[in-house]
Amino acid sequence: MEKKKIVAIHQPNYLPWIGLIHKVFQSDVFIYLSDVKYSSSNFQNKTYILGADGKKSRLTVPLQKKPEMLHEKLISYHSPNQKWKRNHLKQISQVYKKTRHFQDFFPLLEEAYQKQHALLVDLNIHLIELILNYLNYEGETHLSTDFNTSFGKTERLVSLLKQTDGTCYLSGKSGKDYLEEELFRKEGIDLIYQNFIHPVYYVKNETECVKNLSILDWIMNYPADHIKETLTERIN
Repeated sequence: MEKKKIVAIHQPNYLPWIGLIHKVFQSDVFIYLSDVKYSSSNFQNKTYILGADGKKSRLTVPLQKKPEMLHEKLISYHSPNQKWKRNHLKQISQVYKKTRHFQDFFPLLEEAYQKQHALLVDLNIHLIELILNYLNYEGETHLSTDFNTSFGKTERLVSLLKQTDGTCYLSGKSGKDYLEEELFRKEGIDLIYQNFIHPVYYVKNETECVKNLSILDWIMNYPADHIKETLTERIN
């Protein structure tokens, strides 16, 4: 029986949470969906790390108001935002400097922030690729802007699957609310929904992790091979 080629598609979020990285590792091909409208309610320019008080602390990349499309969204380096990268690194360092794997990953993060990204998507993709390489993702990644795509939410996804020779589309659970499943069936493409269960891991003083933080929290506390093993476990 021929192995399925699983494709997942998602917007490139800023230092994303574990659920998005899990979706990548459950797929053979991951496509960054960048030519969509920017949404301030999503996590395209924000994430959460652990705060000094043990609760969630938000990091936000400052943006210019226009243009509105995500792949054209410009980062703001104007006053009072000149030091946002330094502040993000400082917050991450202050919270995680005593974790077991801080020295394994933080220098790589520092190096990534040395580049002056003009576009939010370039920053986000750079950081996600850094994470994927660190965790040894063995699939392939592409940009949606590299393909010719159709109009319509489902039609566009089907088009991307066909252009990457995908035989199975891995959707988030919210896809059940809007995907036209019949369009996948007509093209002989299987449709599955992500079955993500947030891992429970333990941090300082054997305290249970705070859920829904950036994957940075897990990376700082656990070895890369352990994280990869958990992310690649097939649960569909």
